Amino acid sequence: MVDEALLSLTVIAAVFTAVVVSGALAVYSFTRIKHPLSESYAVLMAVDSLWAAGYFCMLIAGGTLLADVGLFIKALFSALAAFAWLRFVSEYTGDSEWLPSWLWWVGVAESIVWSILVVSNPGNLMLEGVEVGEFGVVTAAVETAGLGAAIQLLIGAVLVGLSLFLLGRFFVQTQGIYRYQALIIFAIGAIVLISTTLFITDYRPHPLVDPTPILFNLQAVGVGWALYRYDFLRVAPVIVTRFFREMDDPVLLINGDRVVADYNTAADALVDDLRTQVPIDAVDDQSFGETLTAAVTDGGTATEFTADTDSRRRTYDIEVTGVTDQFDITQGYVVVLRDITDRKQRERQLEEQNERLEEFADVVSHDLRNPLSTAEGWVAAVTDALDGEEPDIDTAQMGLDHITNSHDRMEELIEVLLTMARQGQTVADPEPVSLEACATEAWATAETGEMELRVDTDRTVPADPVRLRQAFENLFRNANDHSEASTVTVISTAEGFAIEDDGTGIDPDDREDLFEFGYTTDEEGTGIGLAVVERIVEAHGWRIAVGESDDGGACFEITGVAT
Repeated sequence: MVDEALLSLTVIAAVFTAVVVSGALAVYSFTRIKHPLSESYAVLMAVDSLWAAGYFCMLIAGGTLLADVGLFIKALFSALAAFAWLRFVSEYTGDSEWLPSWLWWVGVAESIVWSILVVSNPGNLMLEGVEVGEFGVVTAAVETAGLGAAIQLLIGAVLVGLSLFLLGRFFVQTQGIYRYQALIIFAIGAIVLISTTLFITDYRPHPLVDPTPILFNLQAVGVGWALYRYDFLRVAPVIVTRFFREMDDPVLLINGDRVVADYNTAADALVDDLRTQVPIDAVDDQSFGETLTAAVTDGGTATEFTADTDSRRRTYDIEVTGVTDQFDITQGYVVVLRDITDRKQRERQLEEQNERLEEFADVVSHDLRNPLSTAEGWVAAVTDALDGEEPDIDTAQMGLDHITNSHDRMEELIEVLLTMARQGQTVADPEPVSLEACATEAWATAETGEMELRVDTDRTVPADPVRLRQAFENLFRNANDHSEASTVTVISTAEGFAIEDDGTGIDPDDREDLFEFGYTTDEEGTGIGLAVVERIVEAHGWRIAVGESDDGGACFEITGVAT
């Protein structure tokens, strides 16, 4: 047999704990936690605490006025508990908009009426009576339900049953952590409903004990733990099971504290030393960390990130999407890096085409106008020289020579225009080209003077052989015309190849503008050759830069060349 004194002390302690724990959670949730469920959870805990407080008074002061007050409090808040539970569950599952706002106030009014009827108990319809007896170390009072209590039980069962339906539907429609939360809340609600039903129908563990207030300890701690501690703020489990592991695009998951929660294989391959549990502004790849921080801070504003991959330099568009829970609270971010390299290349090509149109207009309006005007002037001079009675043959011949030179210059400029227009076109079908063979062929047709060619590579690159040869010709001609070089060397590099000479080199101040159309450091130069070279290089998807060779001359390095 269980010692009744010990049992009574245990029950008293458990009920008192329920009063304190539920009350403390109500205050804490309402004042300290900013969450859509905080208010409804606080109301539920407050109702539970007061229900348990009423029963505590009946438990320790049976047969006194305090017990009568406790009966009123218990009746009031036990009736209100079902409404508070439904309100909480409907907000948790996102169904609160389907419940009329006045339902809660109907519940408050109904609970007040019920508590008054319980205390007055007309015709013993609400209660068959209140039993007072010795329970261990205390004199306890406990009510026995009447016919009216069955009606109240039915109302509560309908409300709790509706809430269990909402939880069940929510369980089916969701996955991951929300399923576990819903399952815990569902189980606790069902246990409390069963306990209340058994008590009202006189199935009790002890004649003077109501187990339901004791179970409020389980309800308070269990529901609170499920909401605030059971992975509620972790975003990774919600998404990992869906799609991002299989995505070809690099994807990162950032939690609400802006810490890397997870990332897929593509992201790991793109970003150096990427690790979880690291704030995004402390990612080892400083450039990526700064770009990512800016993208998340701007609330999803698209930001571009450029990185060197194994094959080429690639550009990514960073798309940031907030991950919200069922309360529309942002719990983290999904960061997707879309490869827009091809799109950016098309944009650059369009810009280059527009630039070529502008260049064409410049040449037509300026360079062609000069020889044309000159020719027109000499045509007039020749006409005058031949119109007289004694034609001035020498002047006419000189004029014809100038007209011929002007036409030759216009033909040269037209060829330049055609060349500039063609060299911006993308190489669509490259073929394997030997650098040694291509450079040797270009050397045979370029103006190279007394220079010598040395090819220190047997590398083969995917290219258009005709256009690559033209690039070599222009680079060789540039070395002959501007560098006073004696030897030009073609070598392989880690990312492509280079053409270097042992001449005087290029002034660092001139390097930035060297590839601009029309830019030249020679009064007799056209400023076209190196601009053509850059266009050919970029048409292959490569890059060109100018530096200094080991011999102090110029070094033109082409990078981004596929193997």
